[in-house]
Amino acid sequence: MHMYCFKFLLLTASSVKYVNNLDPWVSRNDIETDDIPILPAATMVLLDDRPDLQVLMLLRNDSSSFVASHTIFPGGAIEQDDRSSMWDDLVSGLTAKDADEQLQTEEARSYWIAAIRETIEEVGVVVGNHEEALLEDREALENGIAKFSQIIAKRELSLNLSKVKPISRWITPKGGSRRYDTYFFVAQSFSSVAPRVDGKEAVEVFWITPSEALQKWESGELTMISPTLATLQQLQTYRSTEEVFSVLDSKPLPENIRIVDESQALPLFPDDENYEASYTWPALGWTWLPKKAQ
Repeated sequence: MHMYCFKFLLLTASSVKYVNNLDPWVSRNDIETDDIPILPAATMVLLDDRPDLQVLMLLRNDSSSFVASHTIFPGGAIEQDDRSSMWDDLVSGLTAKDADEQLQTEEARSYWIAAIRETIEEVGVVVGNHEEALLEDREALENGIAKFSQIIAKRELSLNLSKVKPISRWITPKGGSRRYDTYFFVAQSFSSVAPRVDGKEAVEVFWITPSEALQKWESGELTMISPTLATLQQLQTYRSTEEVFSVLDSKPLPENIRIVDESQALPLFPDDENYEASYTWPALGWTWLPKKAQ
């Protein structure tokens, strides 16, 4: 067992200081729980130059079982089919071994697959393939009538994962009814089809610049939680999708993010002035997309 994981197991619930040094690749099985299982999940942060860098966001309905009435990115829990061995023959640009090495966990490729699948289901945008006919199977996919791997195989298509890049990892803190171990990915949207919500979990979808989204949060027009806010803070320091991917290609080291309040204050990054202030605490959140100096 990794030294960090071993030390974490010795912590009490109130001993939070060490968590700042928690291994960003710690197994979710070694994260302290409150009898709520931590489920693997994936989120897709779709980018496009329109012409300024913009991000695709959706509004959850007020009856959603998780982050109701919040503005977030498409995403959801990993499904069994996302782990299917069928994907060995249905993807390119990333082997299962390479995925495991990037995220330092087993079955890591399932996070990539889930992020793409959820983006089709929730906002009707195809990533990793330019075949818009895939959207004809959206309803069957949403309703569980067909599995994603079966749809791809039947249409004799494949998914190119080379341009879908992980940027952060967030583990839902204790206290809620659901907990997720979520990897966030970025990809550029090349779809010619306008995004459209599923009308169930999501009730609105829109393109917006990260700065404008943060301004709407500050004014109270949008409600967000720390993973969403931190992602927007990062992205507003970049001018284009090319710049984002260029930095990710340099393989920056993970940084732990600190929190003042989950939804009422902006998260803090290592270079921020008050990063280690006494009123902050280390989040179970790490990013390897740096927030660039302005």
